[in-house]
Amino acid sequence: MNVTDEQIAERYASMTDEELKALDPEKLTAEAAALRAEELKRRGVSETPAEEAKRARFEREREAQAGRRRRGQLTAVALVVASLAAELVLPRFVDVPDFLLACVVVVLCVLALWAWRGKA
Repeated sequence: MNVTDEQIAERYASMTDEELKALDPEKLTAEAAALRAEELKRRGVSETPAEEAKRARFEREREAQAGRRRRGQLTAVALVVASLAAELVLPRFVDVPDFLLACVVVVLCVLALWAWRGKA
């Protein structure tokens, strides 16, 4: 079952301040943690310094993960472009056996999938 951001926001709006503060942002999805913070801010409820530090660490880690994911995606795109170049351009300039060319393309595509999934 997919839960929308609107449904989460409505749920948080119906909770008491104590219930909202009791939610651990590190155990929530990034979107849910952001909605929790927005609801607390809307109510004017301030977090303790420890909670603010914890939330700040959570946000930094989320941004770092997004950066790693983006780099992996760019690497995957570059590998796919390299495999296309190997398949379409390389044979025009170099006499490469078909089986070797196929091996190069397969290896580049596997590496692209590996990078896309975040293993690189």
